[in-house]
Amino acid sequence: MRPMIAITLVCAAALGLAGCAPEDHTLSPSPSPSAPATLAPGEGTLPPEPANETIGINCTALISDQVVYDWGSGNFALEAGFTPEAGSSAAQMADEGGLACRWINLTSQETVDVAVSIPTDGTLAAARDAAATAGSAAPELGDAFIHVAEGVGYVDVFSGGYWLNLKSTWFSEPGDAKPLVEAAVAALPARG
Repeated sequence: MRPMIAITLVCAAALGLAGCAPEDHTLSPSPSPSAPATLAPGEGTLPPEPANETIGINCTALISDQVVYDWGSGNFALEAGFTPEAGSSAAQMADEGGLACRWINLTSQETVDVAVSIPTDGTLAAARDAAATAGSAAPELGDAFIHVAEGVGYVDVFSGGYWLNLKSTWFSEPGDAKPLVEAAVAALPARG
């Protein structure tokens, strides 16, 4: 019985001391009642992934949460740990040290794959020739080509020694991919 009383007294004393502690004014203020209830881009997501060693940036630096949010009406999320399908351009680019990213539509589960690499001159020329042969020029996206096969749009952009490849059912014409392409090209580190 005595151990129980001792425990109770210790707990009561600890609670009493906690109530006497000075108020901590360094805490963040609580949100205002007018704050929106929805999450803004980047909130409630996983910790940022490390930068790709070859490209020097990660997926959210390549195309920001805000750009994806605006383009996809806030309904896309970055897939953590994405591995491109074997044999795809994105897989080839990732195997060569490039960066491969995927965003998923939270309603339809449709995907947007974006990959970027710094290929050798020979690989870059071969990739550009293949894109030009398979698709149509898309000058509104820069040195770029688009083709659609079985409802899937493929966009290849060549800029500053980079090869950027985008793939989605959401791309039926160049304008569909334009906000993503512009953001990605602008985010690519300058090469000396």
